[in-house]
Amino acid sequence: AVAPSLAARQQATELLFRARQALAGGDLALAERLARQAETVHPAALPNGDAPARVLQEVRQARLRTAGGVMPASAQAPAGRGPYGQPAAAAVYNPAADQTRNVLAANQQPVPPPPQPGPRRPTPAPSGPAPAQPTSPGMALFQQGEAALRAHDTARAIEFFRQAAERMNELDPITAQRLQDRLQMLTGPAGSGASPQPLSSMLDDVAASQQALARQLAAEIGHQSLNAKKLREVDPQGALELLQETRKTIEQAGLDPDLRQQLLRRVDSHIVETQRYIEQHQPRLALERRNREVRERVERERQVKVEVQQKLAELVDEYNQLMDEHRFAEAEVVAKQAREVAPNNPLAEQLVRNAKFVRRYYNNLAVQDAKESGFVVQLHNVDIASEGFDDYDPYQHNMSAQEWADLSRRRAEWLRLSGRQLTEQELEIQEKLRTPVMLQFENAPLSRVLEHLATVAAVNLFLDPRGLGEEGVTTDTPVTINLNQEISLKSALNLILEPLHLSYVIKDEVLKITSEQMREGQLYRRVYNVADLVVPIPNFQPDPESGLKGEYHDALRSIGFGARPGLTGIPGTLGVLASRDGSMGTAAINPAVLAQMSGNVPQLSPVSLATEERPAGLGGAALADFQSLINLIQTTVQPDTWDTVGGPGSIAPFPTNLSIVVSQTQEVHEEIVDLLEQLRRLQDLQVTIEVRFITLNDNFFERIGVDFDFDIDDNIDRPFMVFGRPVEDGDPATRTEPLRNTLDTDHDQSVTVGLALPGEPPIFTADLDIPFRQNSFSLAAPQFGGFDATAGAQLGFAILSDIEAFFFINAAQGDRRSNVLQAPKVTLFNGQLATVFDTSTSPFVISVVPVVGDFAAAQQPVIIMVNEGTSLTVQAVVSNDRRFVRLTLVPYFSRIEEVNTFQFEGSETTSESSDEEGVQDEPNDNTRRSSARTITRSGTSVQLPTVSSISVQTTVSVPDGGTVLLGGIKRLSEGRNEFGVPMLNKIPYINRLFKNVGIGRETQSLMMMVTPRIIIQEEEEEKLGIEVE
Repeated sequence: AVAPSLAARQQATELLFRARQALAGGDLALAERLARQAETVHPAALPNGDAPARVLQEVRQARLRTAGGVMPASAQAPAGRGPYGQPAAAAVYNPAADQTRNVLAANQQPVPPPPQPGPRRPTPAPSGPAPAQPTSPGMALFQQGEAALRAHDTARAIEFFRQAAERMNELDPITAQRLQDRLQMLTGPAGSGASPQPLSSMLDDVAASQQALARQLAAEIGHQSLNAKKLREVDPQGALELLQETRKTIEQAGLDPDLRQQLLRRVDSHIVETQRYIEQHQPRLALERRNREVRERVERERQVKVEVQQKLAELVDEYNQLMDEHRFAEAEVVAKQAREVAPNNPLAEQLVRNAKFVRRYYNNLAVQDAKESGFVVQLHNVDIASEGFDDYDPYQHNMSAQEWADLSRRRAEWLRLSGRQLTEQELEIQEKLRTPVMLQFENAPLSRVLEHLATVAAVNLFLDPRGLGEEGVTTDTPVTINLNQEISLKSALNLILEPLHLSYVIKDEVLKITSEQMREGQLYRRVYNVADLVVPIPNFQPDPESGLKGEYHDALRSIGFGARPGLTGIPGTLGVLASRDGSMGTAAINPAVLAQMSGNVPQLSPVSLATEERPAGLGGAALADFQSLINLIQTTVQPDTWDTVGGPGSIAPFPTNLSIVVSQTQEVHEEIVDLLEQLRRLQDLQVTIEVRFITLNDNFFERIGVDFDFDIDDNIDRPFMVFGRPVEDGDPATRTEPLRNTLDTDHDQSVTVGLALPGEPPIFTADLDIPFRQNSFSLAAPQFGGFDATAGAQLGFAILSDIEAFFFINAAQGDRRSNVLQAPKVTLFNGQLATVFDTSTSPFVISVVPVVGDFAAAQQPVIIMVNEGTSLTVQAVVSNDRRFVRLTLVPYFSRIEEVNTFQFEGSETTSESSDEEGVQDEPNDNTRRSSARTITRSGTSVQLPTVSSISVQTTVSVPDGGTVLLGGIKRLSEGRNEFGVPMLNKIPYINRLFKNVGIGRETQSLMMMVTPRIIIQEEEEEKLGIEVE
């Protein structure tokens, strides 16, 4: 026979699966229909061991089980009396006497849902007629009752049935139902006066039910025999198991033993025939079984291969989809699944490698993108940092109102949970103590008043009988209180309980009303974070050893010079060891000793290195001061409750996390919380101070100067004139005038020549012309305003005639204005001392100290550090109403004006040299000239800087946001220089030739102003629109 196709097997498997689901659900008709369809498609057994014939057999068994019961007692069906009293005949089939043949049923009853079938277990084939299985005592009693009922012995039947009812647990459900029906039929309903039915009617009912069941089983045997015969050709063992299951069904049916034996003989004959068939065709069946196993194994391998290929194809499609969606990690997982499905398939291994490669590649791209984004973000943050800041509003949250509100809520919740470890209910009760309540009671019982408060505030309130009993208070104690306005629940409890010497405590998730003594006897441990209170705010003062000056001194000390007093025996500057005035009081050694010592001085005892304490201005942190806060708490919060005075409470610091641990009653804890909150509120007060130094400068100069000079010709070039004749030619290159004859050898001629300077003897001018000179041009330069002659126009010309006139005109005017602002700004806490520096430090050598060594002497320079710039030291104290600020300011301005150099014990040598080069075709025809000047100084020079400084030390009171003038300096320098020729400088028009005027003015105004702004954190939050509690 040709093996069915894979599709047929799959279809049959699916149909049988659906049929078994229907059978389990009680739908026998659907289960039978699906099993018939599976039998048409694939009649043989499937690889999983299931077969359509087995499903059909289970359907029939389920139907037999549902139809095995008897009809209700009230139902009647016509039936003839069976031949129960006839003796047993030989086992020869007689069609006329066959009670199991198929006949029409006279009555039909609805079939109840079948019980769930259990798994079918094949039984071994019997070698002959199956022996009777042992029955339980309950079943034996039931069968004896049935026999007594057929023998018309009703009393004995009822007795057997009642004994069987006592062993109901030994009966199967069908037999138990039949037993109940028998008892109900024979004894009638309990309590009813109706007489039982006639015995003949009851016997007829029993016989009819037996006949109906026998016919059903006979039909089932015929149908199963036919199915087994068909199945025997393809699956003899399955046919044998089917017949054995049929035999088992007959054995379990509640039939009369005679009828059961007849039906069993029919089934046993088919079983024997099938066993004989199997024995006769054993070689062929074995060969077919081996062939079937081989075919099934090949089919299974092929099916597994196909399933693997299909699964691999599905995984590949899923892998491709994940790769397209850039879900590389999931794609790698799918690739690994594909490799597990087909470990020897190269495609699966390639999927894994590709997935890893692509995932790593994209990871690298992501890292590069993240690096690029981070780089751009960093540069963008630099640009953001360069944005200007509105210093008029020095306190900004840099977040929206909603973000700040969320942040405040989170931090407040964290702070609330970080206190005493209360439960959620206890924390809720603590919050509800702020609930507003109204009190209007007149001689009301205490329990009623407290119940009213508990209802309004929605809290669990408990009256402690022990605490009330200690104070002699009962729940009926009258309470009278009348208030016109609402108050908090906490205040209401205090008003009600204090007159009764009662109090309350939050404990055990309730608001417990107890006595004051019991409350004071209950101590709670709580940790308070007081870092902002125990770490004092340092005052920053300027350090004279800061900056370049300190670095210089540190450098000297590192090599053993200039040690401070109180430090180790590090030798100081050796120059201080020698006496300058010859006395021992100024020296550490005898001044008569020339050789200085480089080691430690014998007269000085070495001391250990002391710790150098620097002010907080150099970065030193202030130490925590727990004791001040502890003393404050123990002094101001119920002083008689602390252990220092014999009380139960205690307090101790824990410096590791800057906290204190307090063990006290709840009332004291509440007062401590209130005190710390007030201290923090006062401390959270800052002041932003801006000091403006405005320097206004206005420098003005003006001059219109005329330098007018002229020469009158001496007329010495007349004929036959000897006086004044040139003797030697001059040199135009060196501007050397020609030498003239000034000897008076001609007494007959009168000559008028010019004189250069008055003197004895007189000095003639170089060209013997008569000069007219005036120096008012140079003298009339403005002395203020920074006169610069090149700022204006300059014009010079000469008129050469008998009178040589020389004109030089200079007109210049300048106005320099400057507004220099220096505005140091600092934010400090209330009462703090702060310092702002904006200086540059310059070293100067102001002196030298002789140093004598071993047969040698030298000079050590004395260097000072001069600061140039602005410094501000300020202390701010806010008034109680937070409207004014008292400021103590010390501003200081310094500037290095000039540095003079002084030299002593030295010399100065100056040397000059000149060179001239060129072709000497003509005298003094030099085309290249050069000169050099060298100054050599030897000796000791020191620098004497000139430093100008301005400082104001004062204390002022300024309103918040206001401005006050600390002080100022005004300077005004004016000058008018006028020079000229008397009389001529008064003649109109021509006076400009004989007069020069220069005007200069320098104006300077320095104003020092200060503006404070008070920063209150609650106020800043209100500016954001956040309501502060």
